[in-house]
Amino acid sequence: MKRLLNIAAMLAIFAGFTACEEKPTPTPPSKEDKDTVVELKADKESIIANGVDEVVFTVLVDSVDRTSECKIIELNTNEYLAGNTFTATEEGTYTFKAVWDSSHTSEVVTITATAANEEPVAPKLVFLSADKRSIVADGVDSVTFSVLADDVDVTSEATIVYVIDGSPIEGNTYTTTIAGTATFMAVYKDVESNEVSIVATEPSNPDDGKSLKLTASTSRIKADGTESVTFTVLYGEDDVTASSTITNTADNTTVVDATFSTTEAGDYTFRAEYDGKTSESVTVTAYDATTQGGYAPGDVYDENGVKGIVYAIKKDNHGVTYCYIMSLDEEDLQWSTEYAWCNCLSSRGDWNTEDMLRFGTNPDKYPAAQWCQAHGEGWFMPSADEMEWMWEAITDGQRDFKAPSVAKYNQLLVENGGEPFCETFYWTSNETTEELVTVIAFMNDSVVCLEPYKDRVYTVRAAYRFKVE
Repeated sequence: MKRLLNIAAMLAIFAGFTACEEKPTPTPPSKEDKDTVVELKADKESIIANGVDEVVFTVLVDSVDRTSECKIIELNTNEYLAGNTFTATEEGTYTFKAVWDSSHTSEVVTITATAANEEPVAPKLVFLSADKRSIVADGVDSVTFSVLADDVDVTSEATIVYVIDGSPIEGNTYTTTIAGTATFMAVYKDVESNEVSIVATEPSNPDDGKSLKLTASTSRIKADGTESVTFTVLYGEDDVTASSTITNTADNTTVVDATFSTTEAGDYTFRAEYDGKTSESVTVTAYDATTQGGYAPGDVYDENGVKGIVYAIKKDNHGVTYCYIMSLDEEDLQWSTEYAWCNCLSSRGDWNTEDMLRFGTNPDKYPAAQWCQAHGEGWFMPSADEMEWMWEAITDGQRDFKAPSVAKYNQLLVENGGEPFCETFYWTSNETTEELVTVIAFMNDSVVCLEPYKDRVYTVRAAYRFKVE
């Protein structure tokens, strides 16, 4: 019995020592031991193998977006993507996997590239541009066109045609030996672009230095036969109207007694010939007043908080008629205080103004555009085409600041509390490079601004347009 008690006592003592020993602290699992979940997601399962259509990948690590920190490998070639997008030029099946922290990978994602010759998708917007708006009619000087479809260059695939009859030009360059104005548009996948007019000027004559000039008494008449336009042909300072041939270029008919009227609405282009020389063309618009809301250039518009002078009534490529209003005031401002490309290529100034203030690094760096928008909702900085229409309107087609109609417009502006036009350069909202912009010389058509840098100070006048029911 005593022996048993001694054994029990020894066991108790041993147990006491064991209970007093320090227990080890457990070590937390390392990062590599953690069950990390990597997910590779694609915004679409298939693309067209045209080198343009793309799939965009996103990488989630434990449900957190880590795309910029991960690598995505294309398993067909075992090469990493440069970013998180993929395009293909060959149809087939492509597989991808994401890699995180060099040791964790995602499940495989498969993308199918289908043949690029599948049913084409029509673009939303086709835009035609030219590297210059005037050439010499010597058969050598040329203009080069470019075509964008939803901001993608499709020049080689598009067809550029004459608006007057729909006939195509060869390639994307135009040259001529006939002085005058030719208007073009591009057609791509049955979608028509904006219109671009190119002026071909008569080559200089080294013999006598004289030029042949055709002028019109007005640039707009009603298409009801009640109004007419009278033409004058000058050779240097000599009036040679009676000895000249004035041709309607639309149907090559000769204008009788230098006077034209019509009952069909549209734009009519004329040129004069005298002694083997050809003048620059002159355009006259015959308008149907019943479809233009009763408005005409030179009218004062003052409705719904918008006040200005009507200067153009034009149809867009979809046949919708718009009335254009010029602001009563103008301002001398910089186009921008920075050199940055803003994608301002549209023939619509409202789109250009929006792009300028959106794509520029800071809207405050675009004083002229901001000044135009400050006139209220719907006001914008006119495009090159829209500013050309204003120039055409105030000179009544003569395109010379000394034309009598300029004084009439200026008097109308002042009478309505506005500011008159100045003989100067006017900004447009069309840029040509990161540094340069198209400007219109409100002087005469022989004046060209050689360095229209964006940070220079020129004059701007705002515009507004509305649909004519």
